[in-house]
Amino acid sequence: MARPIAFLSDYGLEDGFVGTCHAVIARISPESHVVDLTHAVPAHDIFRGALLLHDAVPYVPSDAVVFAVVDPGVGTSRRAIAVRSGSGIDFVGPDNGLLSLAWDAAGGVGSALEITSPAVMLQPRSATFHGRDVFAPAAAHLARGASLDELGPPVDPASFISLELPRAEVTAGVVRATVIGVDRFGNLQLSARAAELPADGRIELRGSSGTALAQRVATFAHVSAGELAVVIDSWGWAAVVVNLGSAADLLGLAPGDGIELRVDPGRST
Repeated sequence: MARPIAFLSDYGLEDGFVGTCHAVIARISPESHVVDLTHAVPAHDIFRGALLLHDAVPYVPSDAVVFAVVDPGVGTSRRAIAVRSGSGIDFVGPDNGLLSLAWDAAGGVGSALEITSPAVMLQPRSATFHGRDVFAPAAAHLARGASLDELGPPVDPASFISLELPRAEVTAGVVRATVIGVDRFGNLQLSARAAELPADGRIELRGSSGTALAQRVATFAHVSAGELAVVIDSWGWAAVVVNLGSAADLLGLAPGDGIELRVDPGRST
């Protein structure tokens, strides 16, 4: 039985990139079910793609092949790689850090190789569309039952480009975090986790545009419409949100911006 394939990219849906990759997979492994995790990664944003993949991989089938493309270095000397993780999930994509947070979340690197075999690539190979000509066919061959070593020679995983999960700086009563993402609702995902925040109460937010007060709550509707809140999002990150509104618009913050969260002892729930 063919393995499922999970697919993430910055291709968007306006052009034919995603559909063409699906078509290549269908020719090689027609029985594989392809799960589109997202194709709305901001263009060229390797870190955002890596973080989205990291957050999604715990929900991917344990026998899946994960195929990801955010590849501003396409056609250069950057390597095409495949990794079998400790959990058995295979990862296929560029060696630019995109896959590294996800394979760490999937048990680390068990074995690794560089994709070089012409037998698992389309010919002729475009210099600008390795998603179609290298990564999609390599993922499909793995899904159909090819062994990892059929893709190319082994490589030392210590040579791969790796990213690190963002972390907040925590001191007494103050969490200094970074905005690591903004979703389509305008929620600000932060580089902080639940253990670094109080369970309830008022929190003072300090950003580049000034200060604001937010309530630490479990979910959006626990504050009135238009009010700020701090929640733990569905991926386990702290998030600044507005009930029925956009925290990004209200606070004027974007990915990469710093924000301080200060426990406000003068305010109660």
